[in-house]
Amino acid sequence: MCRVCNFAVECGQPRQVTGLNGAGKTILLSILAGNTEPDAGTLRLGHGVSLGYYAQEHEGVRAGVPVLSHMRDQSDADERLLRALLGTFSLTGDIARQDAGTLSGGEKTKLALAQLVAGRHNLLLLDEPTNNLDPPSRTGVALALAAWPGTMVIVSHDPEFVQALQP
Repeated sequence: MCRVCNFAVECGQPRQVTGLNGAGKTILLSILAGNTEPDAGTLRLGHGVSLGYYAQEHEGVRAGVPVLSHMRDQSDADERLLRALLGTFSLTGDIARQDAGTLSGGEKTKLALAQLVAGRHNLLLLDEPTNNLDPPSRTGVALALAAWPGTMVIVSHDPEFVQALQP
């Protein structure tokens, strides 16, 4: 495990965190998100940083709540724009009115990521965001995230996904 980690992430750039399984990548993102205390050292976020965190789970996806309501919880944008954003994550048509609890694992992943993009964040921490996605969905999510103007720190074992995020 890394004893000393010192790095900076510049505005608008994706950064990939790589390493062997068990090396502490998920812990690092959890520390950056403020969910885990570091053993030593300090964490300093820049002025005005608003952080969004995807932690391999669908914590923000609630059963009994329509997909579009999840998006409204994150953004003041009108329905047309929210549906367009959902569409960039391949969540189209009647899915917007569907109970989020009935979505497949891959659809829940897409919704969780769409919520982060719709939110008021300028830094996203993404821990294995393609785990529940089929290959075409990975490509679609990569394209949607590549269009997002903020900064991302990504843990991924999917080099094609990370490559698709590069400008």
